[in-house]
Amino acid sequence: MNTDNRQSADQLKEEGLRLFQRGELDNAIGIFETAVSTYATEQNPVGQAEMLNNIGVIQRMRGKHDESLTALTTAHTLCQQAGDINRRAQVLGNMGDLYAAMGDKETAARCYSDAAELFAQDGDKQKQSQVLKALCLLRLRQGQWLPAMMYMEQSLAVKPRRGLFDALFLGLLRFASTLFGR
Repeated sequence: MNTDNRQSADQLKEEGLRLFQRGELDNAIGIFETAVSTYATEQNPVGQAEMLNNIGVIQRMRGKHDESLTALTTAHTLCQQAGDINRRAQVLGNMGDLYAAMGDKETAARCYSDAAELFAQDGDKQKQSQVLKALCLLRLRQGQWLPAMMYMEQSLAVKPRRGLFDALFLGLLRFASTLFGR
């Protein structure tokens, strides 16, 4: 705790995350907004971006798409300026979720695909696998079975810790792909 009794940005972040996990979304947004300002004062754009990403996720969950898009777009810009590939990819994945919720499936697919590429560049195979799985589910909902199979195959292929079911499913997907001429 600071001597002037104010919380540091990191303390605000932790408090906001606790509130979020308890489902206190309004309170969490308020804390995250304060953390954005505190990180700005500390000249920490990556911290600002992380808090804006959290705000964007909560606003999407609440159905406030415009507010979510504003927060996520600003977070993306800050991550890009800071050169933080992993957080930029996380923001793009969340933008994919937002665009999917808004019914803009093609923009969602582009966001997921861009996020997967950035996670691959950063070597974060777990998160790459997750966004490829989200892209698979998006294509399944659209009835695009072959692209969905391709993305699920990619998701499982890069997944760092595959269990027995994952390994069997990957084998089945690869077999099916050969039957469809891929």
